Amino acid sequence: MKKTIAMIMAGITALSLVACGQTAEAPAEETVHEAVQEEAPKQEEEPVGMANPWRDITEEEANSIYAKLFTAPEGATDVKWSIMDSAADPSGFPGPLVQMMFTLDGREFTARMQTTSEDQADISGMFYEWTVTDDTTLHGWGGDNMPATCSRYVGENEYADLCSWYDIEYGAAYTLSVTDKDLDGFDIQAIAEAIYNPENEPGFDMPDDEEEHTPFDITGCDTFTDIVDKLPAGWAYANATMGEQDVLLITEYTYDYNAGEGTPLFAAIDAEVYYYSEDGVPTYAGYITSGGTAYPLTQVDKNVYTGANHFVKANAIVAGGIVIDEEASVEYDTDGNATYYAHSDLRDVGADENGQVKDDTRMTEMYTEMGEGQIIEFAVVE
Repeated sequence: MKKTIAMIMAGITALSLVACGQTAEAPAEETVHEAVQEEAPKQEEEPVGMANPWRDITEEEANSIYAKLFTAPEGATDVKWSIMDSAADPSGFPGPLVQMMFTLDGREFTARMQTTSEDQADISGMFYEWTVTDDTTLHGWGGDNMPATCSRYVGENEYADLCSWYDIEYGAAYTLSVTDKDLDGFDIQAIAEAIYNPENEPGFDMPDDEEEHTPFDITGCDTFTDIVDKLPAGWAYANATMGEQDVLLITEYTYDYNAGEGTPLFAAIDAEVYYYSEDGVPTYAGYITSGGTAYPLTQVDKNVYTGANHFVKANAIVAGGIVIDEEASVEYDTDGNATYYAHSDLRDVGADENGQVKDDTRMTEMYTEMGEGQIIEFAVVE
């Protein structure tokens, strides 16, 4: 975007001289609202004290609503979080509009996020006829391959910048905007990358493999009930089916999947798995984990599904251990090109000798199966 903006600045300077004394083609957001009111006098009859659709929240509350949320960049001040609940559909999709405002280097920024199926949805609240628009790729977001659009408005007395992007895997739209008297030389893409929060990325700070997980001590436990009775307060448990085995899942961490809306549903993204051996003894089978709260452990037929942005997996138990009934995944190269994979410990899934498949057909199907499956509900020990 820097190159394109530099190329147009000479022309903008000349145009601003011609436009001197004229009204800007695209006024600021407040001016636009005033113009609308003049064209529709009935709006002036609205009560002066209309309720503010935004309510203040904390960053912790915002993170409980959405995973993969942004955070204030280093050096930011006057950070304020708010939410517009009325932007959400009763069905829960699209979701509420979450907003973070902050000041950095003397400029006031607004970042917004909303889950929505429309990748072109404009949630910025800005109403400008953009002077220049460029496509770019954000680092950090989307594994360093997030397509984004950066736009700039250059008026007689005001600049406005907007960066917008859409996470197709999470189904969320993001925007970052700023206005100032002069943004010449400013790069909004750098700020959009600076508000990326790797700690909110599914799978952050989770064990790389099962060997790093230390299972709960079930010494002296002869039944699943004994294991549950031994769990400390705050831990949780659930029953499920994996393959042909009835299993007990236990976890140290749960969250309310309904995010406080309606009856709580305590879900989990990781769990230890226990089954009864042939001797009738509770036995540790292994550890399963998803990559974030958007992918709770889910019962699909006789398998427990786990998932993340780039994989979805059907877990079963065979011969005393956890096996992959089926897994579909994707990897992206530095240019954003996707390579799709499929794998099973039990059967042929049509992959070539490198485990590759031609497209994302099965991956999409498995994500759908997980989305339509039964989220495993955990009971929390008090």
